[in-house]
Amino acid sequence: MTIKTYSRSQKLLHWLSAVVILWALFTGFYVALAPVSSELKGLAGWINVSLTTLLIPVFVWRCFLAWRHRIAPSVQPKPLMTRLAGWVHVILYFTISVVLLTGVLMMERSIVVFDWFTLPQPIKDPALTRFFHTLHIASCAVLAALVGLHVAAVVKHSLNGKSVLGRML
Repeated sequence: MTIKTYSRSQKLLHWLSAVVILWALFTGFYVALAPVSSELKGLAGWINVSLTTLLIPVFVWRCFLAWRHRIAPSVQPKPLMTRLAGWVHVILYFTISVVLLTGVLMMERSIVVFDWFTLPQPIKDPALTRFFHTLHIASCAVLAALVGLHVAAVVKHSLNGKSVLGRML
C-alpha cells in the first residue's frame, strides 16, 4: 500500500485553510442562528469576508499542489474505502470552491478586506446576488457536514492505529 506524504507547503496550507474555514463556519452559523446584536453580526461578517477573500488565492494554490503531488495511478485496484475517501476529498474541495465563489458573488456591496484594500461588487443584479446567497448558505451547510465527516474519519483512523493526523503535522 502506498502512503502519501504531504509536502511542508501542503501541510501549512491545509491547517491555514482549516482554521479559516472552521472560523467562518462557526461564526457564520452562530450569527445567523443565535440572537446576536447587529454590531456582532456586522463584525463577524467583516472578519469572515476579509478572511475568506484572502483564503481564495491560498486555496487555489492548495488545489494546485494537491493536483501536482497526487499519487500516480496504481495497476492494482484500490480498496473501496480508499476510493471513497478520495472522492470525498474531491467533493470537499469542490464544495469549498463553491462556498468561496458564491461568497464573492452574493456580495451586495464592495468587498472590503481588513481595510487594506477593496474589491468592487462583482454583480449588481439583486436577484442574482440573492440566488448566490441562497446557494452560499446551502453550500456552507454541505461543507459543515463534510468537515464533520472529515474529522470523524480522522478520529476513526486514529482509533484504529493509523496516524492520518500524524502525516498532516
